[in-house]
Amino acid sequence: MPIPSPLHARTAPLSRSHEWRNWSGYLAAGLYEPTHEREYFAIRNSAALIDVSPLYKYHLSGPDALRLINRVVTRDAARCAVGQVVYAPWCDEGGWVMDDGTVTRLAEDKFRLTAADPMDALLTDLIVLRHMQKRNK
Repeated sequence: MPIPSPLHARTAPLSRSHEWRNWSGYLAAGLYEPTHEREYFAIRNSAALIDVSPLYKYHLSGPDALRLINRVVTRDAARCAVGQVVYAPWCDEGGWVMDDGTVTRLAEDKFRLTAADPMDALLTDLIVLRHMQKRNK
């Protein structure tokens, strides 16, 4: 059973559609109004606010953290300053978009990635692959 997010008490009264869904174990509004048009155009043309509590958060640190980030996202994370947050799609080795999220540079060698879907397997595979490549040199 999904649990309310920390912002649920504030967002629930705004949901006129009463359309709720389970997003990563959290109770999330599917739509706030009976149709999606206003939300869609607000996101595309002005501003919108979304409760991202359900996003998966990955903390990567160490000397190869930047290399791993740049293997997954389409932006050059080396250009991201400490304290900066950028948006980037996650792609597989063939260039297919798997998800999208934010990259936050918390320190020179410390990052936080967000994704809507679990990406543990992908990150683990890439870490193991990198370790094997280093060992075989």
